[in-house]
Amino acid sequence: MISAPIRLAVVDDHILFRKGLRALISGFPGMEVLFEAGDGQELLEWLDQGTIPDVILMDLQMPVLDGLQTVRLLRAQYPQVRSIIISMHDEPELIDSLRAEGAHGYLLKNASPEEVRGAIHSVIDNRPNPGNPRTLLTTAS
Repeated sequence: MISAPIRLAVVDDHILFRKGLRALISGFPGMEVLFEAGDGQELLEWLDQGTIPDVILMDLQMPVLDGLQTVRLLRAQYPQVRSIIISMHDEPELIDSLRAEGAHGYLLKNASPEEVRGAIHSVIDNRPNPGNPRTLLTTAS
């Protein structure tokens, strides 16, 4: 039995990073990137048009609508969508606040490809990521 691919969106205001992350994910078996967005507002426009991914990989710091604001809106408007925040910041307080606001995962921008793939599978399966427990949130939602 072949399962449906995991459908993703990549949201980051840095085009080169966004394109690189899309290329990386496109190389993972069983995953496809539906679209890219440059900020949270553009992401919400895609979602409002009916293009709903399973997982969103999203930068924390973006213009217009940042990752934290977007996570809050996603929790209210699209609770079925899993979100992984990607950032260069590694402060425990920040990770705790993102968890409290509804983010499902957290990765550092220097994560390895294996960590990215593991985080995506972990938020889909709603389980901790044994390969990197520090960077993945374990929310009950």
